[in-house]
Amino acid sequence: MTLAEISLKRPVTAVMFFVSLTVIGLIAAFRLPLEGMPDVQFPFMMVNLPYPGSTPAEVERTITRPVEDALSTLTGIQRMNSVSRADSAAIFMQLKWGEDTAVKAVQAREKIDAIRGDLPSDLQRYTVMKFSTTDQPMLQLRISSQRDLSNSYELLDRKLKRPLERLPGVAQVSIQGVAPPEVQIEISSDRLTAAGVSLNDLYQRLSDANFSTSAGLVKDGKLRYQVQPIGEWRSLDDIRALPLNATGLKLGDIADVSLKPARLDYRRHLDGRPAVAVDISKERNANLVDVASRVLTEIDRISRDPEMQGINLYFLGNEAKAVTDSLSELGKAGGIGILMSILVLFFFLRDWPSTLMVALAIPICLVITLGCMYFLGMTLNILSLMGLLLAVGMLVDNAVVVVESIYQFREKYPDKPWYSAVQGTQIVGVAIAAGTFCSIVVFLPNIFGAKNQISIFLTQVAIAMSIAHLASWLVAVSLVPMLSSKLPPPKFIGQSNFISRTQQRYERVVDWTLSHRGATMLSVFALMVLSIALPMRLTKTDMFPPGQSSQLHLQYNLNGIYRLEELQQSIVVVEQYLEAHRADFHIKNIYSYFNEQGDAMTNVLLKDGPDGAGNSQAIMEKIRADMPKIAIGTIGFDQQSQDSNNSVQLFISGDSSATLRELSASVIQVLQRVPGLHDVRTGETTGDREIAVHVDRDRAQNYGFSASQVAQYVAIALRGMPLKEFHNNGTQIPVWLRFRNTDTQNLQDLSDYKLRRADGTMVPLLSMVDLRNRAAASAIERENRQTSLEIKANLASGTTLDTVTPKIEQALNSLRFPPGYRWSYGQNFNDADDAGQRMLFNTLIALILVYVVMCAMFESLIYPAAILTTFVFSIFGVYWLFWITGTTFSIMASIGVLILMGVVVNNGIVMIAHINQLRNDGLLRRAALVQGARDRLRPILMTMGTAILGMVPLCLSNASIGGDGPPYYPMARAIAGGLFFSTLVTVLALPTIYALLDDSRLWVRRVVREARTRKFPSLRAPAS
Repeated sequence: MTLAEISLKRPVTAVMFFVSLTVIGLIAAFRLPLEGMPDVQFPFMMVNLPYPGSTPAEVERTITRPVEDALSTLTGIQRMNSVSRADSAAIFMQLKWGEDTAVKAVQAREKIDAIRGDLPSDLQRYTVMKFSTTDQPMLQLRISSQRDLSNSYELLDRKLKRPLERLPGVAQVSIQGVAPPEVQIEISSDRLTAAGVSLNDLYQRLSDANFSTSAGLVKDGKLRYQVQPIGEWRSLDDIRALPLNATGLKLGDIADVSLKPARLDYRRHLDGRPAVAVDISKERNANLVDVASRVLTEIDRISRDPEMQGINLYFLGNEAKAVTDSLSELGKAGGIGILMSILVLFFFLRDWPSTLMVALAIPICLVITLGCMYFLGMTLNILSLMGLLLAVGMLVDNAVVVVESIYQFREKYPDKPWYSAVQGTQIVGVAIAAGTFCSIVVFLPNIFGAKNQISIFLTQVAIAMSIAHLASWLVAVSLVPMLSSKLPPPKFIGQSNFISRTQQRYERVVDWTLSHRGATMLSVFALMVLSIALPMRLTKTDMFPPGQSSQLHLQYNLNGIYRLEELQQSIVVVEQYLEAHRADFHIKNIYSYFNEQGDAMTNVLLKDGPDGAGNSQAIMEKIRADMPKIAIGTIGFDQQSQDSNNSVQLFISGDSSATLRELSASVIQVLQRVPGLHDVRTGETTGDREIAVHVDRDRAQNYGFSASQVAQYVAIALRGMPLKEFHNNGTQIPVWLRFRNTDTQNLQDLSDYKLRRADGTMVPLLSMVDLRNRAAASAIERENRQTSLEIKANLASGTTLDTVTPKIEQALNSLRFPPGYRWSYGQNFNDADDAGQRMLFNTLIALILVYVVMCAMFESLIYPAAILTTFVFSIFGVYWLFWITGTTFSIMASIGVLILMGVVVNNGIVMIAHINQLRNDGLLRRAALVQGARDRLRPILMTMGTAILGMVPLCLSNASIGGDGPPYYPMARAIAGGLFFSTLVTVLALPTIYALLDDSRLWVRRVVREARTRKFPSLRAPAS
């Protein structure tokens, strides 16, 4: 018994079944967590090792290389890059997809701990970070004020940070731009020398003085007590009173001990005023919109607090708003698509009850899909909603085919609604099941194949669309037959109207094409040649084209290391230029960040709308045209920071960083002459100079010092040394030992420093060291454990990576690199190339799977081949529409082609299945072709119309993923153009292609039969 028969025999049960699914789906829909992107664990790890006050060369030699050697023994590492700076080392590892990053993070810590003795003794904590889409702050808050906020850490911590962290769903609140307090032990060089105290001995004494440990248990009768010797400092007076020798000398006699804000080596500006950054992150499973709503309510309350008066709060980034805006845009597009689909149905059916019956499949399927997503543990994010939106115009396809088949039986048997419903559904049951399975099977290579970032995200789209298609099949084979048997026959049955007259004319066209098969196929061949010659050749291809963005990133490429005051003077010039053109550039906010390590940038936040964020590429060119010059370096846009692929990344690799810097000048000069490139610069934002302090081991030994003792003295003298943290009211406060006025010292001050020998005599520091002023890199990069230097460039407007790549290769191949030095493309180029190859491979596998499904359905190898020709012509349709509209073929278009493959074959399956049914009923092939094509014209046009019009809102919209991601319209246009073109081929040429392939099948069968007859002649009995 079929589902249609069960539904007809038990209509109340069938209705209650779908009502139950709908109610459960609605309840689950309101409980679905809202996210921007699905929670995906990327196979990336970052090891960050802070080591302030050093040099890039020292960090690379003493930290980066040993840690790289240890981590390289981990299995599953695909790529390892590192950056050594004056204050830290950062090692980035890309693992193979499928590796467990949590396990690898634990193994990485074990590897680093195993070599801890080989690393500098004053290297304290390090972190191993994993990456997930939920790690990004959901809210980026910026605080600005006319009053000085440098000493307001306690206020912001008490009034802002702690109240926000107490909210349900908030994981972390970080404050940057205002310094937390620290204990500073500032030594007087003169007092230290007069007291005859060794600096190294003082450091060791301070390190041992602040401790807390466990000494085991003691028994007192039946009681046991934990013994914990405590030597921790309880107050600043305890630190000042620390005895240094037997004569009663205390630390307070030679040093100032104070609790005050740490010195910040960076600054932030918001609209020209000093700013503080507050980043708010949510818990992993929390609902983004709910948590953001609670945070916004609390921030509104905090802003009205009297102590916060004069402090302005701005939102630099609000992921919740971006998500709700993007979901709202998709919802509006889906609503318009549903309305247009209903109008198409009514145009063909001319009967409101029948139209509403078919259209009922859309909301039912959407609600069922939402319920299934909830029980599968999915979230309602931009990608899953995109899958629902793409399925909107296709949800009625199965219902349309079933209704059309039922009404054909109702026309023959007007008094047998039950019989018509059962037979009409049964005759197309296999066809719609095969079509539904084809729509699903195209996603299998991405779901179960080799993983990459695209396939991971595409899985969300695939699951949502697959569930929706299965729900539409269930509605079509159960609910629709039952409802159609209860409704009176539509008015168009048995009457002449526009559709029936169109079917009659179409019948004559099909008959003509079958009579003139040569002319038909010649026209098809000419159309193929024309499609290859024009649109396929002229359409631009860029797998990751630049999109519009709400933020523009200005990067300062400094020609040296500057103090904050010097940096601020030049950055203010740029900020004033942007402020003067705020209206012309549609600027919402201007945000700058700069530090003394050479990092400086200005973010330009654009207003929403087509003139602002929707026109960011043109605004970028306008800003670049009149950009003021600055004395400290050059300014360019860093489009890599914008999540844009409108940039080129190159690496030159070799052994010596000095040689790489020399080569970079020639490489930049050559690349600046390449058409289509601008803002060519090195990855280093600044050059640097350093004072190389070389310890003379022989002289140090003669004075009774080791080289390490002298080096430690220099480290304390110049940058200070961290001590164990000071505990105050449950808060851990950093403690630093340094000389007084360390921040303002110069080379002449080193002459005042002296080391104390064992006999009490003092030895000048400069008598044991040599000082050399030399050029140095602000950062040393290594790619796969080889020293490298990054070269960046932006693509000019209208230039794609494919067009500029041959020019870059020609230019760089003309240079002669020293032996052992080479150049290579960066990861963004490899990602684009790999993504294109992976999508092409998955598309070919999906095509094979679709063919396998159709072969199993038709029990033939020939008829599925005829249907696949419609997919080939759909590709031509994609390029025709892209060429006419000037659309670039991108990764989103590739996803559209993949979805198109599973949809476009449905029309062919429905037509050829009906033709074969008519032939089985006794009609000759030609008559079956003509009648089968005529009977299936209406459902083909209806399904094509609903699917294409469902895509129209997205085709014409500039909506993009998450607001700043890739736009949707290439994918929607690929589906719409391919469907339109393939439908024309299906209705005009598919009957002829079917006839030709069927003739080929009969000819092959006849040849094989004749060959067998000649090889095995019949044996006859001899005549008697």
